[in-house]
Amino acid sequence: MRRRKKNSFVLLLLVLLLGIGLGYALLTQTLNIIGSTTIANSTWDIHFDNVQVTEGSVSLEEGDSAASIDQNNNTIVNYAVTLNLPGDYYEFTVDVVNAGTIDGMVGEVISNYNNVPISTTNPLPDYLIYSVTYEDGVEIEENHLLEAADTDTYKVRVEFDSTVTGDNLPSDTQTLNLSFGVEYVQADDSAIARVNRSLYGVLKKATKVGTYAKKYTGEHQDSFVGTGTKDIYHWYATSDANGTAIRDKNNVIFAGHCWQMIRTTDTGGVKMIYNGEAVNNQCLNTRGTHIGYAKRTSQNLASNYYYGTSYTYDSTNNVFTLAGTLEQSTWSASLAPNLIGKYTCRSTSETGTCATLYLVESYYNTTSGYLIPISKNSHYSQFGTIEYNVSKSSPSYVGYMYNTVYPVTGKNNAFYVTSTGYLTVNTSYYYSATIDYGNLNAGKYTLVNPDLISNLGSNYSDLVGKYVLNTTGTSATKAYYVTAVDSNKIYYKDLSGGDLNTSLTIGDSYTESGGVYTLTGNVTNVPYETWYSASNFSVYKGKYVCDGNNTSCTNIKHIDTGIDIDKNKYYYFDTTTTWSFAESVSYDGTTYTLTGDIKTFWDFFDSTNQSYLPTHHYTCLGNGNSCTTIKYINYLGRGIYYVQLSGVQDINTALDNMLYANNVNTKNSTIKTAIDAWYAKYLSNYDSYLEDTIFCNNRTIKSIGAWNPEGGGVVRVAGNYLHFQEESTTKDLSCNRATDQFSTLNTSAQLTYKVGLMSSPEMNLLNNGNARATGQSYWLDSPYFFDYADSGVKSVGSTGGIGYHLVNSANGVRPAVSLNPGTTYTSGDGSMASPYIVGT
Repeated sequence: MRRRKKNSFVLLLLVLLLGIGLGYALLTQTLNIIGSTTIANSTWDIHFDNVQVTEGSVSLEEGDSAASIDQNNNTIVNYAVTLNLPGDYYEFTVDVVNAGTIDGMVGEVISNYNNVPISTTNPLPDYLIYSVTYEDGVEIEENHLLEAADTDTYKVRVEFDSTVTGDNLPSDTQTLNLSFGVEYVQADDSAIARVNRSLYGVLKKATKVGTYAKKYTGEHQDSFVGTGTKDIYHWYATSDANGTAIRDKNNVIFAGHCWQMIRTTDTGGVKMIYNGEAVNNQCLNTRGTHIGYAKRTSQNLASNYYYGTSYTYDSTNNVFTLAGTLEQSTWSASLAPNLIGKYTCRSTSETGTCATLYLVESYYNTTSGYLIPISKNSHYSQFGTIEYNVSKSSPSYVGYMYNTVYPVTGKNNAFYVTSTGYLTVNTSYYYSATIDYGNLNAGKYTLVNPDLISNLGSNYSDLVGKYVLNTTGTSATKAYYVTAVDSNKIYYKDLSGGDLNTSLTIGDSYTESGGVYTLTGNVTNVPYETWYSASNFSVYKGKYVCDGNNTSCTNIKHIDTGIDIDKNKYYYFDTTTTWSFAESVSYDGTTYTLTGDIKTFWDFFDSTNQSYLPTHHYTCLGNGNSCTTIKYINYLGRGIYYVQLSGVQDINTALDNMLYANNVNTKNSTIKTAIDAWYAKYLSNYDSYLEDTIFCNNRTIKSIGAWNPEGGGVVRVAGNYLHFQEESTTKDLSCNRATDQFSTLNTSAQLTYKVGLMSSPEMNLLNNGNARATGQSYWLDSPYFFDYADSGVKSVGSTGGIGYHLVNSANGVRPAVSLNPGTTYTSGDGSMASPYIVGT
């Protein structure tokens, strides 16, 4: 017999009296400390805590009582239940907490029936199933270690066996007396660290040891079918040093991939974020690139290419080959739907290989598709860099899935004095003061008496008023008249087709006859280069212009707003159109009619007219007071931007349709399409190891800004944007709207697979950028804002800070999954070099 250390042991005793048919069950656990000793100010304290009844257990009847810890003695658990029918069961978990400073271990396990050890000569009745194990189902055995400040969880289950029939059934109420005892003693060198420890327990223990984790106490709901009862624990850094340390404590290998634990769920699962492919069963941050997805592109598919439902990858030669079910097809409008979701090398050979594989994402036109490239170029921490959504012009596009889209479009009333950009100085190019077209070289501009730009030294400003070509030669089909130079940027008026105009004709007023406008009043030719200076704005504001040197035109422009220095242009509004703006609108199912107070004007930059717009958003844009599509103005600045509505009552209904999706989401975001394809390839065989948890895409509006028809400002300032709940990143895990609770169980926001993205509140639980940092920026799933024409979603920056990206940006993708409650690991300590290994 093993010699026990004096005065340091505890007896954990569970006694069960169970009635079958009509009965009474009592579970009692007694903890006895033998003797009283102080050892170097150490303490010995092992007790019960946190009883949780399992869902599906029988309902309590009159006289029954749920499992609970005795209020006067935390070493006793009492419960009373009635099991009436075969298949009835009662199950609960209870934590065994070592709250002391001395390690304990299991000494002796005692299991009695009617006060006699259970054995072949004293077996349990055939109709009874009774067990006490660890929560992960592992038997409680001698020498199992329970370290100081650690917790194990027991699972107690008693069941009326549903498979027992006939003579084996009890004929009357049976009272059964069972006891299960565990003796804990002070640990010695024979203690055995229990394998298959739960990952939930890792985080739970970390809240009691050190400063790396914390218990969450706010609102939460991790299962679509209801709020769980398990405590939520999460990694939590109190300093940059702690944040860095956490990255070497939370590593898991599951399904051959590396993951980082972020938090537990209220159902007892563990939510993790993807961290790349494992190399030699390690998750070191020295790993290189691996297979990943890239930004969506359009590719011609008009040839008779092969397509496959899967692929293989040759890591030696870095090439892909199609696999699964193969077919050969030529892209067309009718055949495209069958090819979407499949892979192609864009090869006419069935066995053709490619360095870049393509996932067919959607239809583009009759000859081309939108494809997501896949190649060996992804940073180790993510499976690619792609857009959240390729379109950004509607609030709908902040949705992981969405339904109705009402895009914002605009009339960009910019009058370009030059072309759309600038040239960068190249000292090997030529310039000249004069230029010839068509005489020296047919169909080309030719510099006359050219000189090298390098001969100017650093005096690039001398190029203003000269001609340059975007080539090392002296002739080209296109030339540039230099209007300004800023550092090494050459702003220009581009010339083509024989155009040699270097000035613009403006006038103080105009006359109109038969739809033709003619400039009048101080009609002047202004050299293009004088337009570059913002100081000239006061000179030209309020004047009129046609195009180039023309003095007559059918669409005269009134210069109203300031110059855009970077693009060398003025903004204007068309004086030929007056628009009516109304406070509200009525809709009869076909036609919109402006209602309420109506204002009519064309000069948007008159201060009086501007003051109307926050309460007069609705307009037909020149089509009178009724139209079949109504415009809702949401921004005035570099033109007019508006939401075009049809088939919907007003902007409030449209906003509800966009964000709350008529109570159902039907369209996938670009990022969901990629994540689903990745999951199908790499994780679909491991689906049974994952719990169905909510991935929150919280589209709750925090402030409505310009989308308020009764006073929403239209000036481009942050206060007029549409802001969502996570504008300022919180640590609130609540997700109250059904259409935002993405889950395979939720028909309003139904996922194809048990995978999604982390939200910004979840990642903010880490409390430190170092704990989030990968050196790359990556997407989260929390909408941020919609400004005048752009959607933004939260993201983590390369150094770990939480910010945002516009949804059409290419950003890293790190999917998230949640392991089942009770998931255990077989080895590892959570470091990058020795991750926790989940046995599959």
